Amino acid sequence: MKTVFLAATMFVFCLTNATGQGKLLTSDPLTGLPLIPATDSSMHLGNKPTQMPDGQICKSKFQGNFYSLFNIKVDAAAAWYSSHLSGFKKVSGYESQRPQTAFYNSDGTIVVIVTGDRGAQGENANAYAVAYERYQPGISEKTITALTRGNIDCQ
Repeated sequence: MKTVFLAATMFVFCLTNATGQGKLLTSDPLTGLPLIPATDSSMHLGNKPTQMPDGQICKSKFQGNFYSLFNIKVDAAAAWYSSHLSGFKKVSGYESQRPQTAFYNSDGTIVVIVTGDRGAQGENANAYAVAYERYQPGISEKTITALTRGNIDCQ
């Protein structure tokens, strides 16, 4: 009987601990932009971002957050961002056998990139991840387009 009580107590503590860890963010802390619900797995463990290493792209300081995506196709993720990022422009590319769709603001300081799983060009692949990126100063439209194609063009 003592063992059953101990096991039940441990289960409750583990459940409480897991619930506390599963905080669901609705916006990205770096950019303040909305987060697609597909950043939360079916296990509801939360969607804390992985901070990307700070760096430099062309002459701009780079900061970024990375989120895995679950159970959504690239086209559906791109449609969600199109409807939630008002005023953002959109460009698509294909790099390393992965489709990429980028959304960016008018001054190139905020870029959101949806990346798909590997697949044939033009295929509506499963979405793999989304990155929220900040550039200071902003990067050009040409540079953003180049990013979705796997090369850097600092013009």
